[in-house]
Amino acid sequence: MSRETILEMRNIVKDYSGFRAVDDVNFSMHKGEIVAIIGPSGSGKSSLLRCINGLNTITSGEMELKGETGMVFQHFNLFPHMTCIENITYAPIKVKKVKKEEAYAKARELLKMVGLESKADVYPAHISGGQKQRIAIARALAMEPDLMLFDEPTSALDPEITGEVLNVMKQLAEKHTTMIVVTHEMGFAKEVADRVIFMDEGVIVEEGSPQEIFDNPKNERLVSFLGSMLRA
Repeated sequence: MSRETILEMRNIVKDYSGFRAVDDVNFSMHKGEIVAIIGPSGSGKSSLLRCINGLNTITSGEMELKGETGMVFQHFNLFPHMTCIENITYAPIKVKKVKKEEAYAKARELLKMVGLESKADVYPAHISGGQKQRIAIARALAMEPDLMLFDEPTSALDPEITGEVLNVMKQLAEKHTTMIVVTHEMGFAKEVADRVIFMDEGVIVEEGSPQEIFDNPKNERLVSFLGSMLRA
């Protein structure tokens, strides 16, 4: 794995009208690394992702990002008036000025990768939630980002179709795609991540390898969180 640093965050703070969502976070990652961020609801995980991709303006601190990000949201955010392939090709054509033929060829490759070749000309209203999220992943990949951000990509899905999306993400992991994944899927984090970060109340409480975090947690808050997830 390359040790090139792709992201460096120093003393990052994000306030919302007096509420501190991210509190003095220091975080870096390398190209090809897969980082999973876990923690209870409201712990600052999604706010941190939005600071990375610029959807949130940081209140204070410094950040260096080498390259572009792609984002996969909880609720897909597909354009309903566009077919699946139109959703995937829109940004490359409009933003990167890729020729239509080239954009469509790339989109068909991505549709094949996510197992949805047959849905190219179908509108989002006519596919399942799991299929929508796989299209959303293909759409993000079409921009060839240097860093992929996933904000709880399976939280809006029925449990029986969660595996469809996780399998696509595992494929990306096998290709050493640089990824930060905010997730409540502990099994996925343990299996796929190179490093796991536990956040609570806007702070990185503990981080380490999956084995360290899941098999030998040191912080009492992390122990309590993992216990609650196992009981859920």
